[in-house]
Amino acid sequence: MEYRELVGKVIEENKTVLDKVDPKQIDQFIDEIMKAKTIQLYAMGRMQLSVRAFAMRLKHMGFDTYVVYDTTTPCIGKGDLLIGHCAVTNVELNVVKLAKEAGARVALLTAHPENEHGQLAGLCVRVPGQIFGGPEEVPSVQPMASLLEQALFLLTDIIVMMLIEKKHVSIEEMHKRHTNLEGIPHKFA
Repeated sequence: MEYRELVGKVIEENKTVLDKVDPKQIDQFIDEIMKAKTIQLYAMGRMQLSVRAFAMRLKHMGFDTYVVYDTTTPCIGKGDLLIGHCAVTNVELNVVKLAKEAGARVALLTAHPENEHGQLAGLCVRVPGQIFGGPEEVPSVQPMASLLEQALFLLTDIIVMMLIEKKHVSIEEMHKRHTNLEGIPHKFA
Protein backbone atom coordinates (compact mmCIF):
# COMPACT_ATOMS: atom_id res chain seq x y z
CA MET A 1 0.00 0.00 0.00
CA GLU A 2 1.05 3.58 -0.64
CA TYR A 3 1.60 6.10 2.17
CA ARG A 4 -1.68 8.02 1.75
CA GLU A 5 -3.68 4.80 1.57
CA LEU A 6 -2.05 3.59 4.81
CA VAL A 7 -2.78 6.94 6.52
CA GLY A 8 -6.46 6.61 5.64
CA LYS A 9 -6.59 2.98 6.73
CA VAL A 10 -4.88 3.56 10.10
CA ILE A 11 -7.14 6.54 10.91
CA GLU A 12 -10.22 4.58 9.83
CA GLU A 13 -9.23 1.62 12.01
CA ASN A 14 -8.73 3.82 15.07
CA LYS A 15 -12.06 5.57 14.50
CA THR A 16 -13.80 2.19 14.23
CA VAL A 17 -12.27 1.01 17.53
CA LEU A 18 -13.06 4.24 19.38
CA ASP A 19 -16.63 4.32 18.03
CA LYS A 20 -17.19 0.84 19.51
CA VAL A 21 -16.21 1.93 23.05
CA ASP A 22 -19.29 2.25 25.27
CA PRO A 23 -19.65 5.87 26.54
CA LYS A 24 -21.33 4.56 29.73
CA GLN A 25 -18.18 2.57 30.52
CA ILE A 26 -16.12 5.72 29.98
CA ASP A 27 -18.33 7.63 32.43
CA GLN A 28 -17.88 4.84 35.01
CA PHE A 29 -14.13 4.85 34.39
CA ILE A 30 -13.99 8.62 34.97
CA ASP A 31 -15.98 8.20 38.20
CA GLU A 32 -13.43 5.61 39.39
CA ILE A 33 -10.59 8.03 38.69
CA MET A 34 -12.35 10.91 40.44
CA LYS A 35 -12.84 8.95 43.68
CA ALA A 36 -9.39 7.32 43.82
CA LYS A 37 -7.02 8.22 46.65
CA THR A 38 -4.04 7.33 44.46
CA ILE A 39 -3.92 5.93 40.94
CA GLN A 40 -1.43 3.36 39.71
CA LEU A 41 -1.20 2.38 36.06
CA TYR A 42 0.24 -0.76 34.53
CA ALA A 43 0.98 -2.17 31.10
CA MET A 44 3.78 -3.99 29.35
CA GLY A 45 5.73 -3.34 26.16
CA ARG A 46 4.38 -0.72 23.78
CA MET A 47 1.13 -0.55 25.77
CA GLN A 48 3.18 1.07 28.52
CA LEU A 49 3.72 4.10 26.28
CA SER A 50 0.02 4.95 26.54
CA VAL A 51 0.11 4.24 30.30
CA ARG A 52 2.99 6.67 30.84
CA ALA A 53 1.33 9.36 28.73
CA PHE A 54 -1.94 8.95 30.65
CA ALA A 55 -0.15 8.97 34.03
CA MET A 56 1.61 12.21 33.06
CA ARG A 57 -1.63 13.98 32.17
CA LEU A 58 -3.38 12.70 35.30
CA LYS A 59 -0.47 14.13 37.32
CA HIS A 60 -0.79 17.44 35.45
CA MET A 61 -4.45 17.55 36.52
CA GLY A 62 -3.49 17.07 40.17
CA PHE A 63 -4.22 13.36 40.61
CA ASP A 64 -1.78 11.41 42.81
CA THR A 65 -0.57 9.10 40.04
CA TYR A 66 2.17 6.49 39.59
CA VAL A 67 3.32 3.84 37.14
CA VAL A 68 3.61 0.36 38.70
CA TYR A 69 7.21 -0.71 39.35
CA ASP A 70 8.69 2.78 39.04
CA THR A 71 11.09 3.40 41.91
CA THR A 72 8.87 6.06 43.53
CA THR A 73 5.60 4.09 43.33
CA PRO A 74 4.10 3.55 46.82
CA CYS A 75 2.08 0.65 48.19
CA ILE A 76 -1.37 0.24 46.73
CA GLY A 77 -4.36 -0.37 48.99
CA LYS A 78 -7.87 0.53 50.05
CA GLY A 79 -9.16 3.63 48.28
CA ASP A 80 -6.59 3.32 45.49
CA LEU A 81 -7.18 2.46 41.84
CA LEU A 82 -5.12 0.25 39.56
CA ILE A 83 -5.65 0.99 35.86
CA GLY A 84 -4.42 -1.67 33.45
CA HIS A 85 -4.00 -1.29 29.72
CA CYS A 86 -4.51 -4.43 27.62
CA ALA A 87 -4.55 -7.02 30.47
CA VAL A 88 -4.01 -10.34 28.71
CA THR A 89 -0.73 -11.77 30.04
CA ASN A 90 0.02 -13.80 33.16
CA VAL A 91 2.23 -10.96 34.42
CA GLU A 92 -0.69 -8.52 34.17
CA LEU A 93 -2.96 -11.08 35.84
CA ASN A 94 -0.55 -11.25 38.79
CA VAL A 95 -0.54 -7.44 39.11
CA VAL A 96 -4.36 -7.39 39.09
CA LYS A 97 -4.52 -10.14 41.74
CA LEU A 98 -1.98 -8.40 43.99
CA ALA A 99 -3.83 -5.07 43.72
CA LYS A 100 -7.12 -6.76 44.61
CA GLU A 101 -5.53 -8.57 47.56
CA ALA A 102 -4.23 -5.20 48.79
CA GLY A 103 -7.78 -3.80 48.71
CA ALA A 104 -7.44 -1.58 45.63
CA ARG A 105 -10.10 -1.20 42.97
CA VAL A 106 -9.15 -2.35 39.47
CA ALA A 107 -10.23 -0.83 36.15
CA LEU A 108 -9.04 -2.25 32.84
CA LEU A 109 -8.95 -0.82 29.32
CA THR A 110 -8.89 -4.05 27.33
CA ALA A 111 -9.97 -5.83 24.18
CA HIS A 112 -10.85 -8.88 26.27
CA PRO A 113 -12.99 -8.10 29.33
CA GLU A 114 -14.18 -11.72 29.31
CA ASN A 115 -10.79 -13.09 30.42
CA GLU A 116 -9.75 -13.82 34.02
CA HIS A 117 -8.26 -10.32 34.36
CA GLY A 118 -11.62 -8.82 33.44
CA GLN A 119 -13.51 -11.12 35.79
CA LEU A 120 -11.36 -9.86 38.70
CA ALA A 121 -11.67 -6.18 37.76
CA GLY A 122 -14.36 -3.97 39.18
CA LEU A 123 -14.67 -2.25 35.81
CA CYS A 124 -13.64 -3.07 32.26
CA VAL A 125 -13.82 -0.69 29.34
CA ARG A 126 -13.87 -2.75 26.17
CA VAL A 127 -11.49 -1.28 23.58
CA PRO A 128 -11.74 -3.80 20.72
CA GLY A 129 -8.52 -3.11 18.84
CA GLN A 130 -6.68 -6.01 17.26
CA ILE A 131 -4.31 -7.85 19.55
CA PHE A 132 -4.74 -11.55 18.71
CA GLY A 133 -7.00 -11.26 15.66
CA GLY A 134 -10.05 -12.66 17.44
CA PRO A 135 -13.62 -12.18 16.19
CA GLU A 136 -14.43 -9.50 18.81
CA GLU A 137 -11.46 -7.40 17.73
CA VAL A 138 -11.43 -4.77 14.99
CA PRO A 139 -9.09 -6.24 12.37
CA SER A 140 -6.07 -4.24 11.29
CA VAL A 141 -3.64 -3.99 8.40
CA GLN A 142 -1.05 -3.08 11.05
CA PRO A 143 1.20 -5.67 12.65
CA MET A 144 0.47 -7.34 15.95
CA ALA A 145 -1.26 -5.11 18.56
CA SER A 146 -0.41 -1.74 16.98
CA LEU A 147 -4.08 -0.79 16.57
CA LEU A 148 -4.93 -1.44 20.22
CA GLU A 149 -1.83 0.46 21.36
CA GLN A 150 -2.80 3.49 19.26
CA ALA A 151 -6.46 3.33 20.28
CA LEU A 152 -5.52 3.27 23.98
CA PHE A 153 -3.30 6.32 23.52
CA LEU A 154 -6.09 8.22 21.76
CA LEU A 155 -8.78 7.01 24.17
CA THR A 156 -6.88 8.12 27.25
CA ASP A 157 -6.22 11.53 25.69
CA ILE A 158 -9.97 11.86 25.10
CA ILE A 159 -10.61 10.80 28.71
CA VAL A 160 -8.12 13.47 29.85
CA MET A 161 -10.16 16.12 28.00
CA MET A 162 -13.33 14.85 29.71
CA LEU A 163 -11.61 14.90 33.11
CA ILE A 164 -10.35 18.46 32.55
CA GLU A 165 -13.96 19.54 32.10
CA LYS A 166 -15.36 17.44 34.95
CA LYS A 167 -12.64 18.49 37.42
CA HIS A 168 -12.68 22.13 36.21
CA VAL A 169 -8.91 22.17 35.70
CA SER A 170 -7.44 24.95 33.60
CA ILE A 171 -4.65 24.39 31.13
CA GLU A 172 -2.69 27.04 33.08
CA GLU A 173 -2.96 24.88 36.23
CA MET A 174 -1.76 21.88 34.25
CA HIS A 175 1.22 23.86 32.92
CA LYS A 176 2.17 24.76 36.51
CA ARG A 177 2.36 21.05 37.35
CA HIS A 178 4.48 20.25 34.29
CA THR A 179 8.22 19.91 34.79
CA ASN A 180 10.18 23.13 34.52
CA LEU A 181 13.51 21.35 33.99
CA GLU A 182 13.22 21.00 30.22
CA GLY A 183 14.89 24.33 29.55
CA ILE A 184 12.08 25.72 27.43
CA PRO A 185 12.79 29.41 26.75
CA HIS A 186 10.38 31.66 28.64
CA LYS A 187 9.00 33.18 25.41
CA PHE A 188 7.53 29.74 24.51
CA ALA A 189 6.35 28.72 28.00
